[in-house]
Amino acid sequence: MNKQKANIILALAFLVFSLAVAVKYYYPAGFWARLLLTVAEASLVGGIADWFAVTALFRKPLGFPYHTALIPRNRQRIIAALANAVERDFLSKESIKARLEKARVMEWIIKQADSRRTGVRLRRFISQIVEEAIATINPAVVGKYLNQAIKNALKSQPIATYAAAGARWAQGEDKDRLLYEAILDELIELVRDSKTREAIFFYLEGIKQKEANKTWLASVLTGVMEQTDSLNLVDAAIALQNEIIIALAEMRVEQNHPIWLWFREELTVVVENLETNENWIAATDLWKDGVLNRIDLSEPLAAAAASALHSLGGSQTAAPAGSVSRGDSRQFIVDSIMTEIEKYWEKFKNNRKMMNQVETYIRELILQIVDNEHHLIGEAVQTALNRLTDEDLNYFIEDKAGDDLQWIRINGVVVGAVVGLFLTLFLHFIYDPYLVPTIRQLVEIRL
Repeated sequence: MNKQKANIILALAFLVFSLAVAVKYYYPAGFWARLLLTVAEASLVGGIADWFAVTALFRKPLGFPYHTALIPRNRQRIIAALANAVERDFLSKESIKARLEKARVMEWIIKQADSRRTGVRLRRFISQIVEEAIATINPAVVGKYLNQAIKNALKSQPIATYAAAGARWAQGEDKDRLLYEAILDELIELVRDSKTREAIFFYLEGIKQKEANKTWLASVLTGVMEQTDSLNLVDAAIALQNEIIIALAEMRVEQNHPIWLWFREELTVVVENLETNENWIAATDLWKDGVLNRIDLSEPLAAAAASALHSLGGSQTAAPAGSVSRGDSRQFIVDSIMTEIEKYWEKFKNNRKMMNQVETYIRELILQIVDNEHHLIGEAVQTALNRLTDEDLNYFIEDKAGDDLQWIRINGVVVGAVVGLFLTLFLHFIYDPYLVPTIRQLVEIRL
């Protein structure tokens, strides 16, 4: 803007000079014509001289090659000087440290973190991470990883300790009766199975064969009894199965059944062994490790992961009534992550001790960086300026100091006019009428 003003003022000075020449032409003896011409000449000369000087900093005015385009010619020295000024004066180690001491780092961080813009950006970032994770996760890899992670976690846990603690809790809460009844219920269901009846039959058949083979008389009697249906092993197996079921049912119902009392005592012994007996503890851990080594959860875990990813990924389609859409599932994950972040962030803000520790750490880290890498400031400035072309560098400096430089041009026109006016008045009213005669008299006296 000031450059345009300076150009307009210089053009006005030229117009005034042209007008003064015309006036002087028509009024050659007039004092005011001579005064106007002298002032216009001085103003125009001052404006042109300062235009030349300012332009010569950046370019070659009128193609004049000598001592012009000073900034492009000396760009390396100028860039080095600017980088040095920024590094040692504007952003010196001392000034940075002084500002850092006054700065309230955590207050600024909290203010920025609590702003709505940061919340929107964080949610967008988490959504992007979730989308990328859904698109890139391999269910088979997840299954293998989870399988190994679960096994490692279980292997590192003392199963005897947890089993003993569970049994102690069951005894203290009178839940051992429920355990006892659950065991009996499973036994009753097992005995009711047809395979159990077959097993009983084969057991009785084995006893019959064993007894029949002892003597020839026993063998004959056994054969006669089978022929007369006096010895029916199928009915015996059914009867024995029913008796076992009845016995188990009685054991379950009776509160003071001997088996129940025995179970409670043995459970106490088992708990004590699991807590104190090293052999028992080692045996349970060995059993646990053996089971974990034999089973492989990779495939079911991979299937579960694939199902979960399928419910989260893919295109947005209308979800059946009562079901959760894929978009809602992803949004639920993002909301859950944001909720956890906000919860821990609030805990952090309410923990003044932790905040002070973090602020101290940040200050020390910044001070260490300033001490070790301060030279990078100058190098960064120098690198950035070196990327500029000559025209870009000229524009950069003009943009920062251009207004002041254009004021130099404006001042040149004004000061030239003032000086021309002063000299003309001095010559007309003081020098010619008073100083010239005095000088002549002094010269004549000496001669």
